[in-house]
Amino acid sequence: MEPCKGGTLVEVREDVAKVLKNAEPEASLASWALRYSTSLDGIITVLSGMSTMEQMEDNVNTMKHFQPLSQMERLVLETARQRLENVDTIRCTGCRYCVAGCLQGIQIPDLFRIANNEIIYQGKGDAARRYANITKTSPPVSACVQCRKCEMACPQHLPVTELLRRVAGMFETTPES
Repeated sequence: MEPCKGGTLVEVREDVAKVLKNAEPEASLASWALRYSTSLDGIITVLSGMSTMEQMEDNVNTMKHFQPLSQMERLVLETARQRLENVDTIRCTGCRYCVAGCLQGIQIPDLFRIANNEIIYQGKGDAARRYANITKTSPPVSACVQCRKCEMACPQHLPVTELLRRVAGMFETTPES
């Protein structure tokens, strides 16, 4: 389930994407994730969420002409994995289980995705504007009361409240005393 990790494996830094594109220029980033998951021993079903017709067609084409990963392709993925591992992003898959129990109604995955955009694109994107827009209609991360219900619901076992403080530090300014 979630071979593309909620889309985070197809929205990677340019240096990581370049590793895969140099190896297989015609292959989509999603196809690498699907092929990796399907090539693992004992896997009989891979469930991939899709939001667009293009994503569905890409997934169908990948599986229609499925080829297990070669040893060389595994090395390419290992290089990409090492580069990703060095980027200090928030490892949220966007499952939204944390949102249901949030006493403040904080849209945690949305705010984590915005923070990751800032981290990945190093301030060159529109993360600050997106954060300001989303917090016009839902609470900012600083509204967290640290009840930790989000952490109990998180299948990734993320330290959500600690990560929310990190995001607040990225986008929220405190008035000078």
